[in-house]
Amino acid sequence: MGDESCRDEGRRYLPRYALLTILLFAPLLWSFVALRNLYPFAAWTVMMSPGEVNRGRTYYVLRGETRAGEDVDLRAAELTDALSGRVWGMFGATVENGGFKIRSPHPSNAAMIEAAGGADKLPAGARLPELLRAYGGIHNSRLPADSPLRLKAVRLEAYRWGGGFADYRTFVRSWRQEL
Repeated sequence: MGDESCRDEGRRYLPRYALLTILLFAPLLWSFVALRNLYPFAAWTVMMSPGEVNRGRTYYVLRGETRAGEDVDLRAAELTDALSGRVWGMFGATVENGGFKIRSPHPSNAAMIEAAGGADKLPAGARLPELLRAYGGIHNSRLPADSPLRLKAVRLEAYRWGGGFADYRTFVRSWRQEL
């Protein structure tokens, strides 16, 4: 009699579990059939940038010139202990003068806008020298005063990736700041 009551109770829950299963897997099945990117079902798109992969993008490389005359790659995320994606976004926003295009710019940015005759008249990367000096200063502050690895200048290099495998390093422009 105990086995039969267990079976009856199991049968009672069967429609609920079947409905729950359908509710959980129907969106997943639909997303694969319809080729839609619905979070969290199309998790592979987490590794892709939004939009088309083939459209290309500009990316930045931060480098320093040591007192000994060597070029070194600087890892901005390690210098500031920040998230790397946010650091490179900051370089892009600085190059594109993003801080001048907001609704309420900082008073010193507002003064620069007024002196230039408008935000569109400012040169690309108007605040970039300050940013490069800051990164160079952080790097140098971690080294002894007589170290040959101390920087004499910092460069930000812009490259264009066209979207294909072969054209990932087309040089666009460079900004250099003496320290």
